[in-house]
Amino acid sequence: MFFVFVMFLFITTNVVVAAEETGGQKNSYFQRFFVDGRAIVWFVLMPLSVVTFSLIVQYFLVIRRSKLLPPTLVNRMQQLGDAKSACAELQQEDNFLSRTLLAGLAQADRGRDARDHAMFEALEQQSTSMLRKIEWLNIIGNVAPMIGLFGTVWGMIEAFNRIVQAQGQPEPERLADAISIALVTTLWGLFAAIPALAAYGSLRNRIDAITAETSVTAEALIERMETPGNKSA
Repeated sequence: MFFVFVMFLFITTNVVVAAEETGGQKNSYFQRFFVDGRAIVWFVLMPLSVVTFSLIVQYFLVIRRSKLLPPTLVNRMQQLGDAKSACAELQQEDNFLSRTLLAGLAQADRGRDARDHAMFEALEQQSTSMLRKIEWLNIIGNVAPMIGLFGTVWGMIEAFNRIVQAQGQPEPERLADAISIALVTTLWGLFAAIPALAAYGSLRNRIDAITAETSVTAEALIERMETPGNKSA
């Protein structure tokens, strides 16, 4: 329904604006890249660009090594000598490392294999959850150019209709102007898609790197701790 509504707005706005045009060259960049983009730019691609950059900023602030694998927490865990004290400390944290260590310590009394399996599952679950969040950037990066292309195709249809109305002899400057306006939607689609895909690739690599480092760090830390109930050496 939303897509149908957007298409209706786009087509209606094109018809109204086309009826009001009186010709002449448009020199204003604001007119060219914002006003002439019409409904598909105003109501879809511009808001989508704002959403894209908001998500990029949010994800880059959240997905950081200092937040998911805090060095201060690593140092505190290295200084603790028993699992009981470590559990009390970890329950006050909420990050990749704390959740992974808590999962391992909860299964420590069942043996090394159970402990490592619990840690792996906890870390895998966190990593997958984070990847699902940034998947929105991948979706935007793939959909935005298609929306822009839709606007361009519609604009080209309008340009060729002008050729028909001019009986095959349109004014070159008016025809070029119509084609130029049609390409504005593709520009906006790429404007949203390129940063989205670039950020998605960067964040995905960052998540993979932090996940691998957390796995190694958690395994090294838990080896220093004794299973719950034992005394520290």
